[in-house]
Amino acid sequence: MMTALRWKLLKLCKLLYQLLYMRVIIILVTLLCLGFGIALVGTYYLSINLVDSQTMHYAKVAVKTLNEARILYSKNVVNRLKSMDGIVAIAEYHTVKGGIPNPATYTIELGERLSDKSEGILFRLYSNYPFPNRQLTGGPQDKFEWDALTYLKEHPEASFYRKEQFGDRLSFRYTEAVLMEPSCVACHNTLRSSPRKDWKVGQVRGIVEITQPVDNLTLIAEDGLKIIYTVLMTIIALAISGLILVIGRFRAINQELEQKVLERTAALNHLATIDELTQLLNRRHFNLLLQQEWQRMQRQQQPLSLILCDVDHFKKYNDTYGHLAGDNCLRAVAQVLDSSAKRSGEFAARYGGEEFAIVLPGVNCIEATKVATIIMNAIHCLKIPHKTSLNHSYITLSMGIASTIPNDKNSPEQLIKSADIGLYQAKEEGRDRFIIWNERQQ
Repeated sequence: MMTALRWKLLKLCKLLYQLLYMRVIIILVTLLCLGFGIALVGTYYLSINLVDSQTMHYAKVAVKTLNEARILYSKNVVNRLKSMDGIVAIAEYHTVKGGIPNPATYTIELGERLSDKSEGILFRLYSNYPFPNRQLTGGPQDKFEWDALTYLKEHPEASFYRKEQFGDRLSFRYTEAVLMEPSCVACHNTLRSSPRKDWKVGQVRGIVEITQPVDNLTLIAEDGLKIIYTVLMTIIALAISGLILVIGRFRAINQELEQKVLERTAALNHLATIDELTQLLNRRHFNLLLQQEWQRMQRQQQPLSLILCDVDHFKKYNDTYGHLAGDNCLRAVAQVLDSSAKRSGEFAARYGGEEFAIVLPGVNCIEATKVATIIMNAIHCLKIPHKTSLNHSYITLSMGIASTIPNDKNSPEQLIKSADIGLYQAKEEGRDRFIIWNERQQ
């Protein structure tokens, strides 16, 4: 038992070794490409993380700077000036003698001075309770700001940020909540112009936001990535070239032999499927492809049409002009039929002797008659002389057309039979014509 198992394992290992040996270049190239792909993905996400980390760090520093400036101004300026007569800290300080900006207004105006619209950098302080003089600009201006306000009201200690298109640039928008401090409650609740007078310590009174573009940083990161990609691609290209040079010599003879086998196999396959004289599909391959198209049209519930053609009085043509001329005649007719099968799935075949077939999937009987008309006119244009023909001085065709939607109750053989009946009827009615034969006529 153990000996048999060991033998099977050895046989499996030998088979794996042979497979690896035969595909060594493919395996090594695949591994190199896989490593290259992993390196590309890794460096790409690393660059994104670096850009995001840089913008996040800058945003936090900027917001902290604004907040510290506001707190410093509130404690060291506003609080000290409260005891001085004639000085009042209000939002509308521009219109009041002795007025100075309150901390929020100071922060807003500082942010406006720091903002650079040409560079896409924007600092904002907004609230859903803006003072009357800032009704138009002091509240949320877009969906992001509303989302930030909603989120930070529930999570005042957190931050809210998002990377999105802002204007015509990709930007990183970062926000933090501004909480109501004890020194601010009394002021906001007593000011006549205050939009809300029931503030409590710790409530979110506003949002401080910084918007900064990241497209420039992204471009810088992309330039760095291009250099890395170029280096990696160069290394892999050199590695693959070396592998091909080293292993290629040992594989050359084997490839030549394989090529000869493929060529001979292709030639045999060609002989097995193609009629040697006309270069159309032969009868055997016609039957196979007709069955395939029948099943395909049955699944799709689409019509399938068949045209059977016969060269009129071809025996007399052979007797008059000889078999070599007859072969040339069949080749010329085959070229016309082959050119008529233009759409996907359509094909022409030599059905036998001077008889041909054209299979037209997805084509109903009306469209099939158009194809038959084109074929008939093209044959007339050939003007192949036939002085012993009983119906014309040139070579002509008789055609039978059958069309059906394949189902389980009929078969390809019935379609061939219907087309054959139509062909026979065309001959009976004088040749050089086509007859449509359908199931009702049977």
